Amino acid sequence: MNSVAERFMRYAVVSTASDPDSSTSPSSSRQFDLLKGLEKELIELGLEDVFLSRTGVLYATVPGGISGDVIGLIAHVDTSPESPGEGVAPQLHRNWDGLPILLNKEVLIDPAECADMLRYKGGTVITSDGSTLLGADDKAGVAIIMETCKWLIENPAIRRPKVVIAFTPDEEVGRGVENFDVDRFGADFAYTVDGGEVTEVSSETFNAWSADWSITGREVHPGSAAGSMINAVRIAGELISLMRSEEMPENSSGRDGYDYPLFVKGTTGSAEVKIILRDFTTEGMMKRRRRMEAIRDCLASLFPGSQIELILKEQYSNPGEILKKDRRLVDYALEGMKRSGIEVREGSIRGGTDGSRLSFMGVPTANLPTGGELFHSRREWVAEEGLSIALDGLKNTLIIWGEKL
Repeated sequence: MNSVAERFMRYAVVSTASDPDSSTSPSSSRQFDLLKGLEKELIELGLEDVFLSRTGVLYATVPGGISGDVIGLIAHVDTSPESPGEGVAPQLHRNWDGLPILLNKEVLIDPAECADMLRYKGGTVITSDGSTLLGADDKAGVAIIMETCKWLIENPAIRRPKVVIAFTPDEEVGRGVENFDVDRFGADFAYTVDGGEVTEVSSETFNAWSADWSITGREVHPGSAAGSMINAVRIAGELISLMRSEEMPENSSGRDGYDYPLFVKGTTGSAEVKIILRDFTTEGMMKRRRRMEAIRDCLASLFPGSQIELILKEQYSNPGEILKKDRRLVDYALEGMKRSGIEVREGSIRGGTDGSRLSFMGVPTANLPTGGELFHSRREWVAEEGLSIALDGLKNTLIIWGEKL
């Protein structure tokens, strides 16, 4: 296999799932297993100012580069807690015939459900064994950045900008840059390498809010519950039924936003519901928040005597308006990917990256692809050839920055 694919598979077997219920930073100590390994590799490669913070952010500087704008490269080491992430066993599907890949009796990867998978017919597709996710989101990005650092160190004569890197924890639970030191990072612009198909450079993400519900009912023996019981589980069910099914993730695409009931648990006495809200526009997000508040008021009137608390919290914002102010970050990346021999477009990622928040912290950040799809699931995959295309696109992008300085 090529070196970036080999590197990715080595990182993939390290368990790094983040924990949404933890208040520590990182949210899971196992993320340090990969971070400490990367710290050692960066030092061995010859990077400077290598520093791993106690909150799990790893910084480094590639020596060399010409004066001018400093370009940062970012990827996150954690994997999604939404699918099993312990004991990842990467599988190679060489000379893939373009047909659906059956991993086990429960998990089938159908190329018809993927935007760009058939590009790799005849090549090598990397998956898990179907019992876990793969971790391409975002260990593929980590591997691409590490290979880029190696290439820069081995080719000091290349005209390119000064390059700094950062690997973050907890991106999958919305806390990737919670403890990020922008001054230590030192970048004027940055790229997250956290995208999917190689045909897209992303200049927009969702605006994102969470809606956390706490419902308190009244417990009574069901045999004598008439006129007395207030069932928190029933209220939780009514809450979800009042949401618009046509605006849930399974019914949205493109630039549609969504309301996603993510988690429910409860008893008669109390229940919790976690919902996430996503929209590309500020106006659309405001409507979604108001709709949650209207549902709260409706439930309070339907179930007198209950206590219904709704906490709305901003998670990240769409950096699109910021990136429009200086088009170089996106335009150079589009040209860099084109030089890799593919047709490429500017797109909007239906999710968020560390760059969503970094752009509002003073470091405008666009998102580059990795060559995989179906992230956060046991059907997750990445192609060896896709990793190579993404790597070449990043290299070309840095060369273009050097040409323009």
